[in-house]
Amino acid sequence: MPLLLSRSDLSPLAADDDALDSAIDAVEASTIQCHSGDRAQTVFTGLDLANGDELAAQLVSLASGPASLRVFPNRVKGERPDAWLGIQLDGTTGAVDSMIALDDFNVLRTSVPAAVGVRHLAPPNATTLTVLGSGPQARSHVRTIRRVMPGLEHLKVWSPSQESRTAFGADLRARLGGEVRVSVAATLDEAVAGADVITAAGRYSHSEPAVPDPGSVRPGALLVSMTGAGGNLLERGARLAVPTARRPELVAFGFASGFIGDPPPPAPADALELADVITGEVPARASRTDTIVFELAAPYPWDVPILAWIRAWADKQGVGTAFSFSG
Repeated sequence: MPLLLSRSDLSPLAADDDALDSAIDAVEASTIQCHSGDRAQTVFTGLDLANGDELAAQLVSLASGPASLRVFPNRVKGERPDAWLGIQLDGTTGAVDSMIALDDFNVLRTSVPAAVGVRHLAPPNATTLTVLGSGPQARSHVRTIRRVMPGLEHLKVWSPSQESRTAFGADLRARLGGEVRVSVAATLDEAVAGADVITAAGRYSHSEPAVPDPGSVRPGALLVSMTGAGGNLLERGARLAVPTARRPELVAFGFASGFIGDPPPPAPADALELADVITGEVPARASRTDTIVFELAAPYPWDVPILAWIRAWADKQGVGTAFSFSG
């Protein structure tokens, strides 16, 4: 029977950093599964709403059975109650398995895959993480990437607003309780200098460089991008990495607002595939000075494992409300 999971049902999971480990593992396993030939299809669209927002949706199906639908306001500013929804679907019958409030989980759609990339593509013994941004994405990236950087000693933050980045830094110091040194950089170049891992977790426009001066990135670093934000680094010789070249087949695509104007191009033939690194087929780097840009700008099938992770936790905890549309 389908299960309804509200925000209050899921609040303990949303607050549990330790639980993120299993979410990261689930997305990693899904990446390998897709790379190994589990054919996926996706529909990725967005429609204008009367209030100026955009209603975005991604529908994903896997050949192995599971499917999902995620609906979310794309240009949201502030709270939007009852607007973030994930639906688990039976891949054989199309029946609803669960309806899940994603208020606190939508950001995991990028921050968990980012952590998978950092786990395998960060330079050895990485100690310094720079977060470019101070909003919900940036906060979520800190939570997930910390789980895969056991040697993290220094967390540097920067965003264009001094007020926002200062408040973000204060929140992180309070949250981390001295476990990691937190510094708020006055400039972007200061934030990037010497960092082992940089994550572009702000709301960058498509192809807008996250680091305008690629010379400020140390050789051998890893940049995590969600919007093609590392193009100038690639021009300077950095290696492009993608989760897998076997991305879901894009069955339908289109955003009324032009949020994304064109479907993402196929991964270049020479792109490093994270799945090959995970399975040991290829090394992440030929040299310690090889800089890597890990690009997430494509509609991958990560909704499926993330929703399954939430549902599995709910079943274990015995939370949620069973319902039936047809009963």
